[in-house]
Amino acid sequence: MRSVLAAESFHTTNTATLGDHFATVTLVLLDLPALPEFAVGCDVLGAGGGGSAAGALPLAAHAIAEHGPVPVVTLTDLHPDDLVMPCAYLGAPDIAMERIGTGHESESIRRQVEAHFGRPVGALMCTEIGGFNGPGSVALAAHAGLPLLDADGMGRAFPGVEQVSMQLAGITPAPAVLADEHERVVLVNAENGRWLERLARQVTAGFGDRGASSEYVMSARDAGTAVVAGSVGKALAIGATLTEAAAEGGTTATVVDRLVERFGGLRLIEGRVTDMRHAHPAGTPMAGNARSAAVVEGIGADASRWLRLEVGHEYLAAVEDGEVRATVPDIISAFDVYSGRPVPADALRYGLRLVIAALPCPPQWLTPAGLDLVGPRAFGLSLDYHPLGVTA
Repeated sequence: MRSVLAAESFHTTNTATLGDHFATVTLVLLDLPALPEFAVGCDVLGAGGGGSAAGALPLAAHAIAEHGPVPVVTLTDLHPDDLVMPCAYLGAPDIAMERIGTGHESESIRRQVEAHFGRPVGALMCTEIGGFNGPGSVALAAHAGLPLLDADGMGRAFPGVEQVSMQLAGITPAPAVLADEHERVVLVNAENGRWLERLARQVTAGFGDRGASSEYVMSARDAGTAVVAGSVGKALAIGATLTEAAAEGGTTATVVDRLVERFGGLRLIEGRVTDMRHAHPAGTPMAGNARSAAVVEGIGADASRWLRLEVGHEYLAAVEDGEVRATVPDIISAFDVYSGRPVPADALRYGLRLVIAALPCPPQWLTPAGLDLVGPRAFGLSLDYHPLGVTA
């Protein structure tokens, strides 16, 4: 079976041949024409973070040109004992833009994972659908010769290695396999995600601040309760929705209205950034989460309204007149009024005209354990999670 979103969004084929194991499975394919809309959807799901999805498009396009379109499968297409191999690029996004590597890191990772577990990998899974790693996972899957699972570990972007749904489900992160484009491979055995975060960042620095990794490897059976299902299809559907609405004309605000209507979100404000203030909070769980706050003054129909946007690596919260409108882990995205493109958190600046919207996060993040891991207080904010559309 395929997810509904995947069936609507991908190009289909009759039968894909990936060796005897997959010979009778009907799959959907992620091909070159689908990549631009997929990248836009990944940028929206990035909530301002995760690095630019467009930066990974050359990697994905080259991999597809070399190996062909990437089959996309659901868990029901896999044998329960098949391994699911979450993968992502690690390191500084700016360095990844300059040092694109070979894209073959996933080949080394797959060999090491299969040697360790003694059985085959059935599918590669994107660890983080939001931002760079969405299209990046297409490149990794193509080079590894694996289908891509219609799922991920976040349903958006988060900065921490341990901020994944597999952590909530009790899947062990060890062994983590890290590789660079020169086929250097390092195995890291860490008892939990926080230690893995510390150790993996050190290894990646040794690689020159660019590498790829796989952690939280699991069986397809265990993945059924541990992953965010439908993420690839959702990113494609978001990109298609924005493209179709823009083609019909209208303003960025009306295009965003179409998006939030389809996905159950809220348009928060259309406005102009009138102030930016930077802060470096001490004692936060993630020391690298230097924060800033942007003041957005409403324009047009939103004139006389003011919104404060709390910003870290991603957009963390939106507050209007002391009332919380949206918070992490819900997905807060900003769109440039003129281009309609998502605006990364690190590109926010004085004078930008934006439409700001919020989409609901995957339900597993709204559990007590999920909010402990990725709620507002995990990022140093002195407020609790506030459900979308609920007023005090």
